[in-house]
Amino acid sequence: MTMNIDQAFETYKAARYLRKTGDDALEARLQAIASNLWSTDRDGNVIATRDPNHRKTLLALYCDALFEQNIRAPMDLQFDEGQLRARSSAGFAPPKLKSPITFGPQCLAKFGKRAHIVPSLKAGRIHVAAASAYNDPSLNAAQMDEELRHHVRTPNERIEMKLYGKYTSDGPEVEIAPQWGELFRYMQVPNFYVWCCGLGYDARLFKEFEADAALIVTDQKVFADRFSSAVEKQKPKGQLEHRGIGYYDPYTTQRNQLVPAFSKNFKYLYQNEYRFVWWMPESEVLDPFIVELGSLEDIATIVELA
Repeated sequence: MTMNIDQAFETYKAARYLRKTGDDALEARLQAIASNLWSTDRDGNVIATRDPNHRKTLLALYCDALFEQNIRAPMDLQFDEGQLRARSSAGFAPPKLKSPITFGPQCLAKFGKRAHIVPSLKAGRIHVAAASAYNDPSLNAAQMDEELRHHVRTPNERIEMKLYGKYTSDGPEVEIAPQWGELFRYMQVPNFYVWCCGLGYDARLFKEFEADAALIVTDQKVFADRFSSAVEKQKPKGQLEHRGIGYYDPYTTQRNQLVPAFSKNFKYLYQNEYRFVWWMPESEVLDPFIVELGSLEDIATIVELA
């Protein structure tokens, strides 16, 4: 990507939206961005992220974080994207599979343990849980997320106020200058049922999800119809929505751009998630449940680690 560094630096300095971010958090942000700059090809080899628009956005965010570091301590702003991708993917090796990939790129991919994936193919056995269940520290880093609360943040806006108090117990009451930080805007989401998968197959996700198998759905429409019908029999009051996730950066996204159930922090962008969501009446208790769609072998297959 070609960039006018001087112009980009001036643009960042005009907003400087990361100025309140701590040094450790800034470094973590750089690592999160870098971790999304790579994907895998059909054979599991590391390549640049598949979506050119995502790549462009991520590189711009990476540069902004470097600009902030440079303001704090002057540094060389040059970096090599290939080297960055190599460092970020250093712990990854193409997985060895039981059989070669024979399906096309247009598919849904659900990664998990073989003990769960095989029944999902043979009997269409699918476990559906409430979104709140994913805020569980026992889950791995790729699975755990706070689905019911999201936020955007900025140091460039604030709520105007005046604070009065005493510096000593017997001193006069005076106006106290506040220490301004970042302004947070939250989106609270009512609980909902959700089933998640990837939009496309990416061998990287075996490691991220600690998986040894993946269900590959090659006919998305037929699968969605069967899934919807099966859930409707158990949860007739549920309102279904299904589509791909929109990923957001808390620092560069407006609160009104967040979409309940379909917005996720950009640190998960590499997952390219597609989800099925059922909105339930507020009084409903959202216990997990299992549906059986019948055999999916006519519209799906399995990829297994050797």
